[in-house]
Amino acid sequence: MIILVNPPTLWELQELGMEGKLSCFELQSQHVSPSALKSFPGEHLGLQALASACRQKGLQVSLVNGQILLHKSLDEIWRAILDRAGKEPPAVVGFSGPNQVFVENVALARRVKERWPDTVTVLGADFATLNADRILNDYEVFDAIVAGEGEVAFPALCAAAADGDPFDQLPGVLTRETVRVTLQAPPPLNLDDIPWIARDDTRAVLALGLSAGVYSSRGCPYRCSFCTTGQVSARSGQGGHREKSIENVVDEIDYLATDFGIDHVTITDDLFVTKHPASQERARRFGALYKSRGLSSIPFMIDCRVDSMDRETLSVLRSAGLHRVFVGIETASADTLDAYDKLYVNRALPQYINDRLRIASDLGIDVVPGIITYHPEITVPELRRTLNVVDSVGYRGSFQFLNKVVAHPGTPIWKAYAAKGYLNPEWPVPQWGFRNPDAQSVADAAFAAAAAGGDFEQIRGALLSAIEQWEARQPEQ
Repeated sequence: MIILVNPPTLWELQELGMEGKLSCFELQSQHVSPSALKSFPGEHLGLQALASACRQKGLQVSLVNGQILLHKSLDEIWRAILDRAGKEPPAVVGFSGPNQVFVENVALARRVKERWPDTVTVLGADFATLNADRILNDYEVFDAIVAGEGEVAFPALCAAAADGDPFDQLPGVLTRETVRVTLQAPPPLNLDDIPWIARDDTRAVLALGLSAGVYSSRGCPYRCSFCTTGQVSARSGQGGHREKSIENVVDEIDYLATDFGIDHVTITDDLFVTKHPASQERARRFGALYKSRGLSSIPFMIDCRVDSMDRETLSVLRSAGLHRVFVGIETASADTLDAYDKLYVNRALPQYINDRLRIASDLGIDVVPGIITYHPEITVPELRRTLNVVDSVGYRGSFQFLNKVVAHPGTPIWKAYAAKGYLNPEWPVPQWGFRNPDAQSVADAAFAAAAAGGDFEQIRGALLSAIEQWEARQPEQ
């Protein structure tokens, strides 16, 4: 038996003082409308991809997704792991997730090792890939890390572990013995050659009012300093960003419609369409095929950048069923975008951002703005400009007022903040303080309003009032 674990994601609940009271998705449902929640992809596509690849090799796999099970504590998910294991120790228990759930994964892996000392514990995903050396050296509860994509490496590791064979020389598998000598990631996979993901959690996801998800590409051609996806993609060079054929993607959505009766699908690519002409053409071909296959009654959502929003492409996608787009705006400050390595040719901000977003709104497409509200050097003018963008979009999601930039370990921004002495602690969930204490007062006001159960207007009001107080104390700004 192989058990794949997605921890319940308690960090945000802990930050807001709600651990044990709500689950991750229950918290999110308080800050967005049911319509917005419907576009949240609830499945863990990475673990479900591993499950599918393992089953293709004849391996028995069970998934424990603490988020979908609405777990509020580690004890709850541990009981679920014990239930899935039954009477026999699992050969492998695999964990996934970003740095925010690393403490949860360590605690669960420790319980695995205490109960089943011979079970192989494996960690995967971007955080593990970028920090494999440190994790394997400092955390004995993990026996191996699968770096990058796992559809080939992980089933091979599981088969070896089940047979009692060594797995430290397998491509893509890092152990304490090999992590220092493994210089390159294995060749990137052809996405049309691997099986569709398993759908163990799809019905539960739909029952929670969340969305089924598919991916049409992996990786990212950009290298934003705060993002792990681009940094992992860089390990594979030009192959770090790859696309499925649109026929493969539409076939999978058709399957979801036929077998699960989905009424919404979210395409989970970090970036569905770039500004490159070939990418724009691919998006238009997707829209045309989606429509011709009679799927337009199933609305879909995509993610894109500000500079990839093209009127012709969005018009085609809108006619096919596109109803919502997440746009990684981050900030309306050109200087901060420079620091994030997220550059636009047009630097007339925030006007350029507003103009590009208006393309979508003119077509009747909902825009979900990706906002990084706070960073250590935030100023009143930047907060004002970003608030202007939030207001112009009109999306009433209070998370827009609560997002602090995350200095993910292994990313350029993490290294830059560490060099400036901003991080304390610097691992595994780096914390930073504001250079100006008035900025801290602004963030405190917004988070206090959220913790008190405030809605969009109440949290916005608290934020704006704190900004105005900062301005009054420092009128020269």
